[in-house]
Amino acid sequence: MSTDAQEPQALSDGAELNDDQVEAAEPLEGWRAVVTPGRVLIGFGAFLLIVLAPFATGHFTGVHVTTLHAIASVAVLVIAAVQRRYGLGGFALFILVLSLLWRFELGLSDEYMAHLIVVASVFSILASSLNMSVGYTGLMSLSHAGFMGVGAYAFAILTTETLNPPPGAEVFSLPYWPSIVVAGLVASVVAFIVSPILRLRGHFFVLATVTVMLSLSQVILAWRWMTNGSLAIREVPRPVIFGYSFDTAEKFMLFSIPVAIICIFIIRQLVESPYGRVLTTIRANPPVAESIGKNVGFVRLRVYVITAFFAGVAGAVYVSYVSVAAHSQYLVEFSTFLLIMVVLGGSGRWLGAVLGALAYVTISEVVRYVPELTEWFNHYISFFPVIPGEKTGGITTMTWGALLFFLMLFRPQGIIGRYRLE
Repeated sequence: MSTDAQEPQALSDGAELNDDQVEAAEPLEGWRAVVTPGRVLIGFGAFLLIVLAPFATGHFTGVHVTTLHAIASVAVLVIAAVQRRYGLGGFALFILVLSLLWRFELGLSDEYMAHLIVVASVFSILASSLNMSVGYTGLMSLSHAGFMGVGAYAFAILTTETLNPPPGAEVFSLPYWPSIVVAGLVASVVAFIVSPILRLRGHFFVLATVTVMLSLSQVILAWRWMTNGSLAIREVPRPVIFGYSFDTAEKFMLFSIPVAIICIFIIRQLVESPYGRVLTTIRANPPVAESIGKNVGFVRLRVYVITAFFAGVAGAVYVSYVSVAAHSQYLVEFSTFLLIMVVLGGSGRWLGAVLGALAYVTISEVVRYVPELTEWFNHYISFFPVIPGEKTGGITTMTWGALLFFLMLFRPQGIIGRYRLE
């Protein structure tokens, strides 16, 4: 009803329909009605996971995996180009790039590539949940890494009983699986406690989230009776299912990827539902949302708590993988990088956050080859400066700063974003 009523009005005012409205108005015919972008994405993701399963169990090598992934990526790229689905095409392109890097063994062993996949899956959860806050609701939060740290430490305290268990482990000693959910709930409770900052607006809210981030980091460091302070918590357990231990990077990715898929699916269902339309209305015009009976303050609180829950779950998965809970892993700098993932992929679209996480991992890995590249240039051009390998960290930070700068100038909505970052 609303579409029929709004389209003539938009045309009569001289306004043009955007790409989403045009595609929604065009009926799907023939093979397009069967091969929909959603089905392609689900099938592509399932294929990637199925191919990774025999690799993790030792029946496939990296050559088999990358060859099959590259073939599937090219096929999905063709479908995305025909259907003009840039998000789907971007996802397939990043998978293709990672597959080529892996295939030609550019410093990426099978174990290290599996490590990158695990990290990308955790980052996807974090970026997707932060996108729900930044992209859909307009809450520019820099406290996300803090909630991730809360979830990580909560999980470590609940489960660790080996090398240097915190005092809390003697009290709780919970099983692995309930501890992941509890870690997310603890992060949600902390978000609820600091939720009075939601009364602030604009840059005041951003500064308040930075304060929350710094405070959480200091609390984790100072509460030695619970967190071991600067000593960290070591030998955090990894998951075990029916006696099968995910004790290597190749095996652990079979755990992290399904967890990421479940979390992203839940977030997608939320933002694509009528509730998600309420969030976009609040972002665009809070008075309009209030005029239709929505409690804007309560909705923002609920989003802040929900995103903190997923950050806590991601923290639990990550600390289980690295087996060490240290406060230095969850600082403001990492929150900034999470925000860059959302901006790069595109705020206001759930797939944009996944693209941003994949792009972050891919670009950060490519930057590692800058010292080798400068050395190659110096071989032919003697005056060309050679960058030493120990400077790679600084180069990565500078690269992301420059990338964010150019994004703000030429593509403020990101790769497939719906909103400009203002």
